[in-house]
Amino acid sequence: MQKKWIWVAVVAVCGPPICLAAQPAVPVAPPAPAASPTEIIEEVVVQGTRLYELREAIVVAENRFFARYNELNKVDDFDIECELTAPTGSKLKQRGCLTKMQHKAQSDQAREFLQMMQDQASGLSGTPPVTDPNTVFLAKYEDYKENMLYLLKMNPELRRLVREREDAEKRYNEERKRRFKGRWILFE
Repeated sequence: MQKKWIWVAVVAVCGPPICLAAQPAVPVAPPAPAASPTEIIEEVVVQGTRLYELREAIVVAENRFFARYNELNKVDDFDIECELTAPTGSKLKQRGCLTKMQHKAQSDQAREFLQMMQDQASGLSGTPPVTDPNTVFLAKYEDYKENMLYLLKMNPELRRLVREREDAEKRYNEERKRRFKGRWILFE
């Protein structure tokens, strides 16, 4: 590393034609003989898992869990649906999983907001939306929690899928920690 820096400094100071002429001749090693057709050349295969593949394994495990949970769940409002959406002003999509009850509350809130805007545009005093998706979910949270815990208790396959998802996340976090050890990473 030190010699390379000195060489760059010398070339920058005196210019390539002058300095190259003043340099002692460096002996050139003869080319290595070509391998004969009968000689076996060892092959090294390097395998690694990319971080996005490990992250995708988490999503696949979640999808399997949610699919099985939705099959076992008897309360339709507690079924879980996941989707990729880009927040306003961004092109980066994010995965979000909500219950059907929350999706319905969000669409009700959006419909109420549009009605308010239409009323205000036509000169009426539009009423603001009264539906809050978070309030709707919190009102039913205890029932949702009991339902989830009951299904986990009664179904060993569902518990296995939870552990599978946890294992996938653990592999992802360990690999991420190993790769970024000693580096600062900023998240928004």
